[in-house]
Amino acid sequence: MSWRGELNKLLSATYKNWIISKRNVFTVFELIFWPFISLLSIGLLTRFLEVADDMVAFVLVGAIALSILQISQIDVAYILLFDLWSKSIKQTFVAPVRGYHLVLGAMLFGVARGSAVFIILAAASRYLFGFDFLAGGAATVLIFLAGIFVTAASIGMVVCISILLFGQRADVAAWSLSGIMMLVSGVYYPVSILPWPLQILSKSIPLTYFLEFYRSAYGYGSHQVLLGMALALLYFAASLLILNLAIERARTTGMMLRLSE
Repeated sequence: MSWRGELNKLLSATYKNWIISKRNVFTVFELIFWPFISLLSIGLLTRFLEVADDMVAFVLVGAIALSILQISQIDVAYILLFDLWSKSIKQTFVAPVRGYHLVLGAMLFGVARGSAVFIILAAASRYLFGFDFLAGGAATVLIFLAGIFVTAASIGMVVCISILLFGQRADVAAWSLSGIMMLVSGVYYPVSILPWPLQILSKSIPLTYFLEFYRSAYGYGSHQVLLGMALALLYFAASLLILNLAIERARTTGMMLRLSE
């Protein structure tokens, strides 16, 4: 097993997502239109309500984080969603690739797209709403983005696992999981206002800690970013292991063939 062969297998997933995305005009909407509309609508709402500048920063951090999370997780989910829609899942796994090749390759593409979204939204929020996204320094931004990318990859793998276990109807998870996380992770409000059971749930979600970490640069309390990163890496490793098991199960049960018919 050569490192060059492993790298080529990994980059094949990156290249596949790139080829499909550049041929799809709706990719522009995913990358620019919807994230910008979301940011603009939230920002204008804060202007209408005449909220203080620190609260504007609080809300805009959540809006930017959610857009990056959605873009990055869907890129990982696309490793099977594209094949599901074109009924070619079995062709993907005929090639000598493992689950981690597909995930890491797709994650690389998701990091590139997510970083582009962050730059666009951060520049727009600075120009339109006076939000300084570098208030905590470059290291804060990099840790924040790294946490979101790892969390997004885990969500994307959950979508892929659901497809392999439950079939075509599971693709709805690609758009619903990030919405659930938005509800309980304090994207637009502190988790302290949630009912007690949801607060407990929020503490098990890494995104909660990365939002608190980034907002701490604007004076919003303390953070436990190391715990958030530990959870994110744990979920990533567990999701990768379960994905490989789901691939083998789909082969033995015939699910992979049924999804390709």
